[in-house]
Amino acid sequence: MIRKIVTIPNKILRMKSKKIGYVDDSIKKLAADMIETTLDWDHNSEFGAALAAIQLGEPMKLTIVRKNFENTDQKEFTTLVNPKIVKASRETAKDIEGCLSVPGIYGRVKRAVKIKVKANDLDGHEIRFSAEGFAARVIQHEIDHMSGIIFLDHVKRSEDLFEIDENGKLNPLKGPINPVRDI
Repeated sequence: MIRKIVTIPNKILRMKSKKIGYVDDSIKKLAADMIETTLDWDHNSEFGAALAAIQLGEPMKLTIVRKNFENTDQKEFTTLVNPKIVKASRETAKDIEGCLSVPGIYGRVKRAVKIKVKANDLDGHEIRFSAEGFAARVIQHEIDHMSGIIFLDHVKRSEDLFEIDENGKLNPLKGPINPVRDI
């Protein structure tokens, strides 16, 4: 079922998500809804790389992450239950991030280049994996959501904020608005 994505300034995005003790049918249904909602959101030059449950108003440690970021025609996702970063590289990189909960606004954010993650799958099995580059960035972004942090919290300078135009081009954010303080 396609659900409404919670956007700023909704205060639910600042809630800390709760650990999932047991994966039942309601958690599996939520994960399926998250995937369907993300795929429905894809449009023009933008696509949903991932979604945290809190973005659907469900404060649970659950996220879905697209398996292939290069080919958005592929519709497969990995579901992570209670994901946790167990190790992050000291090496960081700044790059542009956006968020389905912050429509039309992008920011340059510094993140670890490589991470090691521990989570469970929907069958309750523990999974461990490493991610780097864009995949690492996406997972860090989603885990931040579970702590009530949005990517704008990491943006320190106004010149690192952008808006997207109808052609998919990023332009410096106009006006004195400060989306970080508005939520």
